[in-house]
Amino acid sequence: MANARTPFLRLEGHSLSWAITLCAGSAFLLFGYDQGVLGSIISGSDFLGALGISPDDPDTLSTVVSIYDIGNMVGCLAAAIWGGRYGRRAAITFGCIVTIIGAALQASSYSVAQIIVARIITGIGNGVNTAIVPTWVAETAKSEHRGKLIATQLTTAILGIVIAYWINYGFFHLHGQVVWRFPIAFQIVFVLFTLAGLPFLPESPRYLYFKDRVEEGNVVLSALKAQPIESPIVQAEAAEILAAIEMENSLGKASIKDILLNRSGDQILKRLILVVVIQVLQEMTGTQIVVYYSSSIFITLGIENGLALILGGIVSIAFLLGSILGVFLIDRIGRKKLLISGTVPMFVLYILYMIMVKNGGKAQLWVAFGATCAIMFAFGWSWLSTAWVYGPELVPVRYRHVGGALNAFSNWTFAFVTVKIAPIGIANLGWKFYIIFIVMTFIQLPVVWLFYPETKGLSLEEIDGLFVKNGEATEMLADASEKRHQLEIKDTGYAHEEVSPSP
Repeated sequence: MANARTPFLRLEGHSLSWAITLCAGSAFLLFGYDQGVLGSIISGSDFLGALGISPDDPDTLSTVVSIYDIGNMVGCLAAAIWGGRYGRRAAITFGCIVTIIGAALQASSYSVAQIIVARIITGIGNGVNTAIVPTWVAETAKSEHRGKLIATQLTTAILGIVIAYWINYGFFHLHGQVVWRFPIAFQIVFVLFTLAGLPFLPESPRYLYFKDRVEEGNVVLSALKAQPIESPIVQAEAAEILAAIEMENSLGKASIKDILLNRSGDQILKRLILVVVIQVLQEMTGTQIVVYYSSSIFITLGIENGLALILGGIVSIAFLLGSILGVFLIDRIGRKKLLISGTVPMFVLYILYMIMVKNGGKAQLWVAFGATCAIMFAFGWSWLSTAWVYGPELVPVRYRHVGGALNAFSNWTFAFVTVKIAPIGIANLGWKFYIIFIVMTFIQLPVVWLFYPETKGLSLEEIDGLFVKNGEATEMLADASEKRHQLEIKDTGYAHEEVSPSP
């Protein structure tokens, strides 16, 4: 840990929170970049020739692309098992090192087998990071800014997609192995930035308190609050976190059987189901297909290769702009309203897109392109980040690394499903394939409205209180939360909205 007198490069308060966000964001930049980089490369003759893949072999192409998601799934499971043992920063460091190894192997591939293994390895590292990064950011953020800071991670991921598309376009007119090897190798730069920053940034104070490293937790919390350790605000928040941990401890460590039968006092099974389902709903809208295959889809619709690359880049920019809007909205209007505000236009636009693709005229295809941009813009401001925000928010500190890991695991699992079946489904069903996404988008509305709590402005400990009703321990947590709120109102004037308990 850095020197206690001048920890974390003298950063504190907002500057420290944003330093954590930017360091973590570089890891998520890789998350987006690696998704986008193959979207344009896979149709190139240099890439196909080097690996011996026929352009008329959609099954091999989809395997090369989607196998990355399998690696991410393995990485998420590893984070669920070991992520709570060594700390958030150690887990992210491990993920970055594995990612570098995988990226180097990808860039040096000369066979389908090698690139498949390399993409699995890269995915394992990235899976660990996508499981742990939102938890690290959530546990170090102020409650009124937590959504915005996690949403920033997803915006950097989309920035990675944009960078990937335009780097690929820059190499489009060149020939030779550099056309695809350099864009794949370039992702290592993002990982190195995260690795360089991690040693100078704090561990999660909630993790430290949970591990009985109270003095270290106090130092971190003091820096995050930009207040002396002995200040009432730092002491009140420390008391709230410790009260939540005490409440968890009073319930006992639930066995796997208790969790599966939903007999644990803190409703762990329900909370884990919520963090899994939110990502299923996100992925089954089919936007992942646009991320991976937009340029290829435009080519199959009869658009020339160079123009298809440009259009794919424009779609990625629309996605990025939507994600930036989401950063400003998520802590203003809340999680549930934001999700619904994206679902309604996406549902209408998917119907329009399907009709245009079915008719297939030139004018209709341009309308379909416009609908694609609008769908990604709406998805960007709503579902993109909110599904990831709920992951660390809904699960208590003892299981938060598990909740974050299962949240990410669900995302990667259903990303794999959609990306794997997309080329086959579009080839065999044509426009009818998009009916699946119309139906799934419609299902989002009742599920979000009925089952998900609003968490805007609540501390992670207050969110625990929405799910746990345990007499004295719950009352102690409520008292600690109220004391912290009164001190914050006195110090900053900030007061959160009251919300109803979880249904």
